[in-house]
Amino acid sequence: MKWFIFIVTLVACTLLFAAGKENSISVNKNTGDTDTTTGIPSFASVIEGNSNLYRSSYSLKDLEMVIQEKRNTAFLLGESKEGRKINAYYIPGSSPLKALVIAGVHGSELSSIDVAYWLLNGLLHGEQPYYSVIIVPALFPDNAFKAMSEPAQIGGTSNIGRYSHTGAIDPNRQMPSPGKAFDEENATDHAGRKIEQENRLLLQLIHLFKPQRIANIHAIRDTSYGGIYADPRTDQHGLALGYTTDSILAIGMASFIHQRGGNVAGNKPDRSPTALYYKDPRPSPAGFLQKRNMTGSVLNAKRGSGVSLGTWGSTAIVNEKDSLKNRDAMRVITIEYPGYKRSSDHSTVSRRLAEQRQTELFAAAIKDIFLANFCPEAESSGMPDGPAYTTMKSYP
Repeated sequence: MKWFIFIVTLVACTLLFAAGKENSISVNKNTGDTDTTTGIPSFASVIEGNSNLYRSSYSLKDLEMVIQEKRNTAFLLGESKEGRKINAYYIPGSSPLKALVIAGVHGSELSSIDVAYWLLNGLLHGEQPYYSVIIVPALFPDNAFKAMSEPAQIGGTSNIGRYSHTGAIDPNRQMPSPGKAFDEENATDHAGRKIEQENRLLLQLIHLFKPQRIANIHAIRDTSYGGIYADPRTDQHGLALGYTTDSILAIGMASFIHQRGGNVAGNKPDRSPTALYYKDPRPSPAGFLQKRNMTGSVLNAKRGSGVSLGTWGSTAIVNEKDSLKNRDAMRVITIEYPGYKRSSDHSTVSRRLAEQRQTELFAAAIKDIFLANFCPEAESSGMPDGPAYTTMKSYP
C-alpha cells in the first residue's frame, strides 16, 4: 500500500510542472573567463554586461529593499577573510515561496561554482521561477582562489582549497546545534568552535531571508556517488516529520538529469532509486527520533565532525526567548556534482564538452524542478510519511 501511495504522490508532484522541459536546458554559451570582483571563473556576460541583471550597491543589511524592488539584483553578501567580495544574486519568483542556492562551501569543489553560475545564467535568460531565489555561487572565494592557483591539482587528493587553512574546521561542519538559532553575539558552532566569517554571513542571510528550501551544491571526487540527496526534516526535538516529499523532490531532480544522460549514480537510478546519501542514517517514520550523521571527513582533532547545513537547516527552531528566530524545518537538498573539475579544467575537447553538458543538466534540474512548482511546501501537508522511497521502482 505504501508503494502505491508513494507512486501516486510522485506522479501528482510531477504533473505540477509542465511537460517538455527538454528544450529548457539551452543557455547562453557566450562565456567569459573571470568574475573580476572575486577572481572566480564565471560567465562574464552574466556578471558584467547582462541587461537582465541590476548591479546594485546593496549589501546584506539592505536585503529587504532588494526583495521589495522585485527585480533581478546583484548585491554584496559580505567580504571574505582576505577581502574578496562574496556576491549574491536575487531572482524574484511568481509565488511567495523562497529558496536559497549556495555553492563553493568547499573551495576545492570548483565544479559546484560552475553549476551555480550556469543556473544564474539560465534564470536571467529564461522564464521567471516559481520560487524567489538567492544564489551565492562562491561562499568561500578565498579557498576557491587557492584551488585555482594550482590547476594541476584540481580534482586531486591534495584537496587544495577545501579548508581555509591548516587546522581549520571543515566549512560544512560549522553549524549551530540542531534546533538552536544562530547567535551573532556568540558565533560558535555545535562543538563550541568559532564559526568562520563566511558561514556567519550565510547564517545571517538564512535568518533574514527565511527560505523554505535550500540547495547546497557540492562536488564529490568519487563520481559513483554523484547525485541529488535530501536531508530528513524534523521538529526542534529531532522527531521526524516525514520524508516522502523530500525524497520525491530529490529523486525528481535526479531523474531529470539521468533521463538526459547525466551521472547521478549515487541515486541508483537503474536499480532502486534513493534520495539518501550513502553515509547518512535511514529516514525515520514521522514521530520517531531521526538519527543524524555528525561525522564528516576524518581530520585531526575531529575537525571534520560537527553539524552540517543539511542537519541544522532541516531541523525546526523554536526559541522561547525570541520568537523572531523561530522557523520551520527547511527542505535541504544536497547536490553532489560528480567530480571537482570544471569543463575548462579538462585537456581534451571531448571531455570539456561532456563536462559542460553535465554542468548544464545539474543547473537545469535546479531551475526546472527545484525552483519550479514541484511539491511546494505550502501544498505538502497531508502527504504520506515515512521512508517509502525505498520501494519506488521507476521515474515519472
